Amino acid sequence: MNIKRAKSILLPLSVTSMILLAGCNSDQVPTTSSVITKQLVYGTEMEIEQVNPVLDENQEIDSLIFRGLTKPTETNEVAPDLAKAWDISPDHLIYTFTLRDDAKWEDGQPVTAEDVKFTLDKVRDPQTNTPIAGEFSEIKLVEVLKENEVKITLSNPFPPLLDKLKIGILPKHLLQNEDINTTDFNQHPVGNGPFKLKEWDRDHTITLVRNDNYYGTKPKLEEVVFTPIPDPNTRALQLKTGEIDLALMEPNQMKSVKKDEKFVVHTIPTADYRAVMYNFRQPLFKDAKVRQAMSFAIDREAIVKGMLFGKGEAAYGPLQKSWANAPQRERYAYHPEKAKALLEEAGWKKGSDGVLVKDGKRFEFELVSPITDPVRVSLANIVAQQMKPLGISVIPKPLDWNAIKIDEVDAFLIGWGSEFDPDDHTYRIFHSSQIGDGLYNMGAYRNAKIDELLTQARTADDQEKRKELYGQFQQELALDPSFNFLVYLDALYGVNKKVSGISNRTLGHHGFGVLWNIEEWDKQ
Repeated sequence: MNIKRAKSILLPLSVTSMILLAGCNSDQVPTTSSVITKQLVYGTEMEIEQVNPVLDENQEIDSLIFRGLTKPTETNEVAPDLAKAWDISPDHLIYTFTLRDDAKWEDGQPVTAEDVKFTLDKVRDPQTNTPIAGEFSEIKLVEVLKENEVKITLSNPFPPLLDKLKIGILPKHLLQNEDINTTDFNQHPVGNGPFKLKEWDRDHTITLVRNDNYYGTKPKLEEVVFTPIPDPNTRALQLKTGEIDLALMEPNQMKSVKKDEKFVVHTIPTADYRAVMYNFRQPLFKDAKVRQAMSFAIDREAIVKGMLFGKGEAAYGPLQKSWANAPQRERYAYHPEKAKALLEEAGWKKGSDGVLVKDGKRFEFELVSPITDPVRVSLANIVAQQMKPLGISVIPKPLDWNAIKIDEVDAFLIGWGSEFDPDDHTYRIFHSSQIGDGLYNMGAYRNAKIDELLTQARTADDQEKRKELYGQFQQELALDPSFNFLVYLDALYGVNKKVSGISNRTLGHHGFGVLWNIEEWDKQ
């Protein structure tokens, strides 16, 4: 699809009529159905390969087509969506959900408890290629009680459950005889959300059209177009020309934005951090003192002030934006002298070329980052610069995503973080059960105490107890670091001045969730 042609074009009524009449012969009926009055064009960083909330994660398009039992509010609390109400047993092991009666699939079939059971069973099916199975591992049984009533029985209390049930529900009647991993449905989705698929072009541009049968508030926008624009400079240029209406921008692009541009930049807080992920398959990172030293070697405040132009904050742990945060700032504030002392304790000595050596091996490793992400590439370069005075040779290695095999790299400039329940991006990232193909503990980090604390924290039914356990987890993670936490990023969204409705809700990884309230967005 040509992006310029995809833009909204509002012609005065008289001119529109003249054009239509001029193009009609005696047996043609004029139509204005092709005139798009309100269309949002979103310039995305990556191509969308499939649309299926069970198989994917952090895709804005999913929640526009598929809705879950619950949804987030502006303050990231849990609110009803497909489920209009629920009851929780006194022992916190049984959740009974009552579905709303007016929710339908695009083909007119009702959304039922059978669909909920089908979806959750698929997530938990070992044959399903999903990275989120661990998020639902506490579910013991899903039962249909009535057409609009479903019961979920847990093995242990699991307070994050309501938060997890934001996952989009799938239509059983269309998928029950399909291989969910390979079905054509993943490119021809039939949903229950505020928008539905209109067109999926060969250039990976996807056009959604308003679903007028949606049970909730009808969107003001008529169409939302997702068009992949991997290069950030191209995204910025197309924001300037008005070819796109929405896109993530980079901190170093802020200086070039003028007051008379067609767009403005919204700075939105996030729970999105960047860190050096160590690959524990490499012997170099086995000693915790070495990893502690590298944490002391990073001047995070300087990175925020310099490279990020103040658009973020120094990162010291994975739950810094959560109610469960236990501050670790003092533990790993910039302290190069402590770093040197720890390296000496670990037996590393400087060689003739200034690089540390131990048992005949140099302290040298490659730090891989995705070449299409300028922030990660820059951070990798800064890490290399700040490690050099210690005698640590870090070789930045930017690669195309297709060439990155994370389980084979020495270290990776990773991005994670969640604005939701603290379990969301801790258990799956740091628990040893999440090591494996397609799972998220990609550095093969193992710590038995961490495993125990995360399991207890996700299954405790008292929030104060959970906070205490997550505090202990953060302390242990600081002693035995899996990551070298660097910075939290603000999400910088360029938005056409004609577009309204964007909120300041704290967003997730890579600014995910910006379209959470798409029904309220408008374009003049």
